[in-house]
Amino acid sequence: MAQAKAPVLVHRRIARDHCLMRLKSARIASCALPGQFIHLLCGEPTLLRRPFSLLDADPRAGTLDFIYKVVGSGTRALTHLSPGDRVDLLGPLGTPFKMPPDAETAYLIGGGVGIPPLYLLAKRLLDLPPAGSRRVVAFLGARTKDWVICADGFRRLGIPVHVATDDGTSGHRGSVVDLLRRFLPTTRNRGPAPVLYICGPTPMMAAAAALADRRDLPAQVSLEERMGCAMGCCMGCVVEVAAEPAGSHARFQRVCTEGPVFQADEIVWR
Repeated sequence: MAQAKAPVLVHRRIARDHCLMRLKSARIASCALPGQFIHLLCGEPTLLRRPFSLLDADPRAGTLDFIYKVVGSGTRALTHLSPGDRVDLLGPLGTPFKMPPDAETAYLIGGGVGIPPLYLLAKRLLDLPPAGSRRVVAFLGARTKDWVICADGFRRLGIPVHVATDDGTSGHRGSVVDLLRRFLPTTRNRGPAPVLYICGPTPMMAAAAALADRRDLPAQVSLEERMGCAMGCCMGCVVEVAAEPAGSHARFQRVCTEGPVFQADEIVWR
């Protein structure tokens, strides 16, 4: 983990209420992994940093990309930054996604601003040897077509993209989990099982995790929680995980350090 005063290279609106920012930080970009995040000091009037999942990290260019949705004072403060301004950030933080050694198919299921970390994951999955041996499919959910993000980026990687919107203005009308259900095998076949990678609103992740459990498929989730310190000290981002052994006292883990990526069956979904 490093701290940097990173200059803004690119800052642009990519969808309604959504912006992309590219920062220059060679040290952080050189070691960032899919599923990790950065913790930004957004500027006045906010005091606490905000966590943002990495959309991309280019070690050769020394750049970091992330997407944010304008929802509160912290993200509104970010909208005032221009190329050349500097941002105080910590990173990379958290545990990354685990790469499957033998899975032939990876399904990426993202909702809203949970979609971006799946893009960096997709790039790394496609790079795993042997080249071209892994099939990656993206399932993207949003409330409306104006909030669908990253679809073109996945397509440029050669990844099939399936979109679901709550209002039916783009792709399937309804839940992205309902859309996913059509594509999952109903029974386990011989050979490696498809692996699910899930990130988005908690109800969507819970539904996708339940579906994976019913189909006996391995799944990882990247949780989104409010964070104070992002270093495990404040205990403000704990989530309940399955007790060991079953029936014993509740156990909790910190999303910022033990997560944000967990095995889906570890989480106690409420």
